[in-house]
Amino acid sequence: MRKILIFLLLFLFLTIAYAQEDEKVIAEKFINLLVSGKYDEAVNLFDPSVKPMIPADKLEEVWKSLEKQVGSFKSILGYRTQESGGYKIVFVTCEFNAMDIDVRLVFANNKIVGMFFQPAPPRKSYTPPSYVDVNSFVEEDVKIGKEFPLSGKLVIPKGKGPFPVIILVHGSGPNDMDESIGPNKPFRDIAWGLGTLGIATLRYDKRTKVYPEKFSEYKDGFTVWEEVIEDVLFAIEFLKNREDIDKSKIFVLGHSLGGMLAPRIATYTKDLAGLIIMAGPTRPLEDLILEQTEYLSNIDGNIDENEKAQLDVIKGEIQKIKDPNLLEKYPPNLMILGAPVKYWADLKSYDPLLTLSNLEIPALILQGERDYQVTLKDFEGWSRLSSLERITLKLYPKLNHLFMEGEGKSIPQEYYVEGHIPEYVIKDIAEWIKSLK
Repeated sequence: MRKILIFLLLFLFLTIAYAQEDEKVIAEKFINLLVSGKYDEAVNLFDPSVKPMIPADKLEEVWKSLEKQVGSFKSILGYRTQESGGYKIVFVTCEFNAMDIDVRLVFANNKIVGMFFQPAPPRKSYTPPSYVDVNSFVEEDVKIGKEFPLSGKLVIPKGKGPFPVIILVHGSGPNDMDESIGPNKPFRDIAWGLGTLGIATLRYDKRTKVYPEKFSEYKDGFTVWEEVIEDVLFAIEFLKNREDIDKSKIFVLGHSLGGMLAPRIATYTKDLAGLIIMAGPTRPLEDLILEQTEYLSNIDGNIDENEKAQLDVIKGEIQKIKDPNLLEKYPPNLMILGAPVKYWADLKSYDPLLTLSNLEIPALILQGERDYQVTLKDFEGWSRLSSLERITLKLYPKLNHLFMEGEGKSIPQEYYVEGHIPEYVIKDIAEWIKSLK
């Protein structure tokens, strides 16, 4: 699951109106207003229903916080467009000092009906890690899902099957099948690394990436069922129909949000042989949001007035989430910290530790010690289950949230330095899978 500001923005669906202009012109105008600090004018592009949610001062906080995390805005690199479900989508690729960001604007009838930020595709192509042998497996293009079909990749080792298989489940935000961030592709590292060691994997684009506009159409809000869980169940059914897959050895590997949800996913099916939880939170997500924001605000040793204001806003939003009468007090589709009330109410009813303790399948729980997004506090939570023989825990001193090595305090910029998940993590996963009877 990345920098907290981007986490919040990835879920945020806005309605913005501007008529009688080409979609690219509208998109460029909005970006230029933000860059010029003309937030009052930018807010005037919002639909009246959106203005109370994102006033000029809040929009300023969002933009300045983004620049603090990814560096100053440098230029617009280009545009690309596509159509999906009757919507026109404009990607404005913006160069910042530390990385490139895609501002994705969804248009209907010449009006912006959706907006979110995501890391732009890397300018440099992916280089496999040294431990990968690309000749030891084949990678097949697949589709999973029904109403919302998703493109994916099935990695099958060469040789005699059927093979054990791991479904890779993303963290927060509209991730692609590789969980790409900057030049890094953690899920491709895992898939190709395990394929080299004789274990199949299935990974796919996340529904919030492929169909972002659909989430704004849920009138009563949405939950992790629509965001994550349903597609994992579709993936399981897909794999059960494959002759080259060992149906008794289907596993789920969840990263970040996916790790937190892994035990819950297992309650919906009897077909899982085990879980792999990588940097899975055991505490409420809203608590992690506040902790991450405080960490990032103080990363330079100083919390300025704008950052204090942002923290106050987040604390106010968290108070709403913590309200025991959340659903009764607020409409289910009201957005709080980038997700609807219904989403937060649903998560409040879920305890990952209790759920995992009530399962009978084994679990491998992995944690990077340098992770500032999901921290040792969460790992300590999972550790409370260490007395169960079916639970295996591993802690890696040098690894960050992406499970890539570094030194000292982890900072957001290191996510955009090319790297790979170390071979020892891949081997730990493979050895655990093969050790199970």
